[in-house]
Amino acid sequence: MPRTVSKEYPQKDNASFPLFSPAKSKAYLLSCDSIRTSDAWSLLNYTIRVGKDRSTRQPLNKDQRTYLLDVLEQAEYFYKTAQTAPIKSQPLLYYYSFMNLAKIAINLNRFVGNNRKYIHGISENIQAKSTLANSKITLWGSKGGKVSNSEALIKLLEDPLPPYVLKKATPAPSCEISVLDLMRDCIGVHRTYSETYNTSEHFYRLSDIKCYSKRNRLFFDAIVENCDDTLMASLNANGYSISKDADSVFHFNVDSYVKTTPSPTIAEWHSLAVKIRSYGLWSYTNGEEYKLFISPTAQKLSSPSIIYHAMFFFGSITRYHPDLFDSMLSAKEYWLVSEFLKTQPQQFLYYILSYINGTRVLFSKQI
Repeated sequence: MPRTVSKEYPQKDNASFPLFSPAKSKAYLLSCDSIRTSDAWSLLNYTIRVGKDRSTRQPLNKDQRTYLLDVLEQAEYFYKTAQTAPIKSQPLLYYYSFMNLAKIAINLNRFVGNNRKYIHGISENIQAKSTLANSKITLWGSKGGKVSNSEALIKLLEDPLPPYVLKKATPAPSCEISVLDLMRDCIGVHRTYSETYNTSEHFYRLSDIKCYSKRNRLFFDAIVENCDDTLMASLNANGYSISKDADSVFHFNVDSYVKTTPSPTIAEWHSLAVKIRSYGLWSYTNGEEYKLFISPTAQKLSSPSIIYHAMFFFGSITRYHPDLFDSMLSAKEYWLVSEFLKTQPQQFLYYILSYINGTRVLFSKQI
């Protein structure tokens, strides 16, 4: 949780910063800095019923709410069915749940409904001789009036935009991502990946996070755990701003200029949050908190984006190539995929719910 340290102009204590810092107030949804729930689906139902179209700031009308509640019903059914399904059937069910959750988030940001057709915006190259090592997915932008769910989600989560989004002039803008890279950079199974392929871990946790304002600047400071001079050089080479203090403690520092002093606006704090995440920031929740990590090598997709796109790939095997599920995976890779399916759907669900509400949603404490 960020702590304010400046005596001059401290930021209002906000546990959602920097992951879920909204550009505009979402106080009409939840007034808490964080909320616990034992039923994420009921909370999302509530969010839709009291939600607004973020682009117009107007409450959703009856037809809009009905559309989103129908999409939610499907998302919940696919998700809960996947939890009890055989492992070879789970990925497709989870992916369709994710796709519907993404539609809800997209439409709560700017309502589109059925006025435009949704497409996956992702394809794969699975063949008879495919292995996990040589498999890739291709991301495609929206085209022909059709909404690419992949592109819309990446933009919504404010991830650094992939090259295909920035080069719309090309005939068929796209970019390829290795599936193994997705698994390597999925923070929730990173240690399993490292054990599977006998590689070093490359995520480093941030701790003692502080946010504060001073004069006309906003500041973010966090300690980089287990850092040394070599890692600092590697992180800085990858665009971070890491420094070492007099006590040989390594800090990740980000700052941004603001006009509205002494009380920076929600939008100005949001701009700092986006800047922090643009360097590469990955997250994992244990239900008690969201842990933050940085990496000198990971591709700059956020944790929910990585989970979403990896699930599409495994869902495609389930849907189109069920006979290849076993042949594509070694014994250790089967363990890796099993861990992914067991742990990451809940990560995606709670992250999206937190994003929609602009505050951390955590697991309900068990007595």
